[in-house]
Amino acid sequence: MRRLLLLVVMLALIVAGPAVVAAQDATPSASGSALTALGYPELLIRVIDDAYEMPETTVAAGRTLIRLENEGAESWHGFLFRLPEGVTDEQIAVDLGPEAEAQPTWLFEATFPGFPGETLPGQTNLAVVDLTPGRYLVLGDSAQPFEVVGDSATPAATPVATTPTSDGTVRLFDFNFEFPSPVVAGSHVWMVTNTGEQAHELLLARSPRPVTAEQVVELLSGESEEATPTGGGPSFGDFEPVGGIGWLSPGETAWTEVDLAPGTYIALCFVPDPETFVPHAAMGMVAVFTVGESTATPVP
Repeated sequence: MRRLLLLVVMLALIVAGPAVVAAQDATPSASGSALTALGYPELLIRVIDDAYEMPETTVAAGRTLIRLENEGAESWHGFLFRLPEGVTDEQIAVDLGPEAEAQPTWLFEATFPGFPGETLPGQTNLAVVDLTPGRYLVLGDSAQPFEVVGDSATPAATPVATTPTSDGTVRLFDFNFEFPSPVVAGSHVWMVTNTGEQAHELLLARSPRPVTAEQVVELLSGESEEATPTGGGPSFGDFEPVGGIGWLSPGETAWTEVDLAPGTYIALCFVPDPETFVPHAAMGMVAVFTVGESTATPVP
C-alpha cells in the first residue's frame, strides 16, 4: 500500500510543479461559490502538509459539500473511500503501514464517492458528494478515519434542491473522458459521472503551451524529453492543477466547481489498474481541450 501512496503523491507533485510558483486563481472563492450557496451540510477538511484537521469524527449521511483547504507548503492530492465490510482497524494499520509493500485487495472493493481534486497551497477546492452510512478514510500521505451515520430520516435533514444545477456533464469511462462542448470560459459547476467498470478520477491541469494527449502519455511512460528553456515538448513542471474530482466508483456521480481561464487544459486519471497497478493515465486515460475567450473546443 505504501507504494500506492507514494505513487499518488509523486504523480501529484509532478503535475503540480514547484510549490513556490504562484498559481492562477483557478478555484472559485468560498464567498462566490455556486456550490456553497446551495446550502448542503459541509464537511471541512483542512490539510497542513501530511496532517488533516476535521471538525468531527462522525458525519451525517446524505448529499454533502466537502471543502478542502490546503494550508500546507505542497500541492495535495488525496481521495476518500468507504471501507468494505469486515475490514478491521488492525488490518488497516498493517495494510496502510510503512512496512506494507503491496496494495491490499480490499482497497479495490471500497466505494469511492468522489472528493475535491488536487489542491495547491493556499487554495480551496469543493465537491458535492453522496455519503452513505459506513466507515470512511481520507487517504493521502496518511490516513484520517471518520464515520458516516444516518437513518431513514437523513434525506429530509437537508431542505435544499436534491441535485445541484450544473452547466455541463463530464463522463469518465474506461479509459477516457467526455467533456461538454462547447464550454464558455469562466466558472462552471460540472456533474462528473463514472460510467466505466473501474474507479476513475478527474484531475484537471492547465498547460502554458499547446500539448497533445499523446505527448502527455509519452511523458508518463518516460519516452519523451521534457521541454527545454528555449521551447520544445511539454514538461510536467509546467502543468498547473485546477481542481477536479477525486476517485469515483463505477455508477457514482459527484459535482465540482472550476474556474477556467483561456488556455490549454489536460485531464488525467491516476487511479491504478487493480490487476497491473499501472495508473490509468499511463494506459492512455488522458484528454486535452482548449478554452478560448468564449468557448472551449476539444482537441482531436
